[in-house]
Amino acid sequence: MSELLSVENLNSFYGDSQVLFDVSIELGSNDVVGVFGRNGMGKTTLLNSLVNRIDRKTGTITYRGQDVSEWSTHEIIQGGIAYVPEEREIYPALSVRENLELAMSSSVSDSDREERMQNVFSQFERLGERQEQRGGTLSGGEQQMLAIGRALVTDPDLLILDEPTEGLAPTIIDDVVEILESLIAGDRAVLIAEQNINRMLPLIDRGYMIQTGQIVEEGDSAFLRDEKLQDKYLTV
Repeated sequence: MSELLSVENLNSFYGDSQVLFDVSIELGSNDVVGVFGRNGMGKTTLLNSLVNRIDRKTGTITYRGQDVSEWSTHEIIQGGIAYVPEEREIYPALSVRENLELAMSSSVSDSDREERMQNVFSQFERLGERQEQRGGTLSGGEQQMLAIGRALVTDPDLLILDEPTEGLAPTIIDDVVEILESLIAGDRAVLIAEQNINRMLPLIDRGYMIQTGQIVEEGDSAFLRDEKLQDKYLTV
């Protein structure tokens, strides 16, 4: 496993409140890693810290051998990391196509832009059918697909997903999990934060349990499938 991302002794703060405490994780190239925990345990804060959407942090974040701890969010995205937040953050007044267009750098050629767009439409057929429809009129599942599509058109080496199944109907969760399966088969690393651990375990190589801002367990899918472990860290 060649190292792609390394996080060492990360402490993160919102204002004066510390949320993460000496968190260390790592991902290799083409690695699929999960971060699991109940709501409020620090999953989103960890992901926000990786792309510098946090008030203050200490520790070291290394990406492709470079210390990116102080990089801006824009620089991190330009460096090949794409982030799909839980809130999705699509532009509701813009069409599906316009949302995808805006996500791509102006340096991408017209032919490459169209190719990336068509790749998304082939992967998300519903988006292709609704490419002129405003983002705000899409269903929750379709908005999640659009949010993932916006990340994919940047052609990232690392895709970060925060709670991709949160708030979706069971049948839509099936669709999203199927999409994640196809993404994982591609040539990129994926980091997924989720509560729905049993839907994610077949997808990941290994994962971390987080509680009150600290990594408390880590291991492969077989280890994380243990019911006692899940009861301890995931049951409300």
